[in-house]
Amino acid sequence: MDKYSTFWPRFWAGLIDGLVLCPISIIDNYMYPPRVDKPLLVIWTIFSFLTYSTYSVLLHARYGQTVGKKAMNIKVMNFGEDRLPSYGQAILRDIGEVGPGFIGSAYLIFLILADRYSREAISSNWVLIALGFANLGWFVLELVTMLTNKKRRALHDLIAGTVVVRLELNSSTNSSL
Repeated sequence: MDKYSTFWPRFWAGLIDGLVLCPISIIDNYMYPPRVDKPLLVIWTIFSFLTYSTYSVLLHARYGQTVGKKAMNIKVMNFGEDRLPSYGQAILRDIGEVGPGFIGSAYLIFLILADRYSREAISSNWVLIALGFANLGWFVLELVTMLTNKKRRALHDLIAGTVVVRLELNSSTNSSL
């Protein structure tokens, strides 16, 4: 087994992690006025951003795995493969998502406080559309870098100095979450 052959396990891990975070996404879709007042919208926007961000960062730094990676038997390690990523490395791994997420959340809070927050306003807002295209561009760069190097390191792995490896089923490095 090639321990760096992680494309499909990462793909499935991402879907599993999406399911884990799905309740937050569902609630996000219902958080519009007049159902919800301004203070709750601001608090929810902050909570939602922090949930997505901390899920990945904390689990990668603490265990080297999210729930999805655990299910797919893969783990994030530092480049030397002798330890888990540090918190700094875990943050750097997610900078391509945390950065735009922070900008988007801050912008949503601005819209809420300026009374310009509605489903219609959000769906046609050029700033949020641009952030969506930035996320798409990041995703493409991730795929290209992952598929063009021996260790299958995606752009975020290159930035953070990490690598994702397959674990042996009976490996002692497979700590429990």
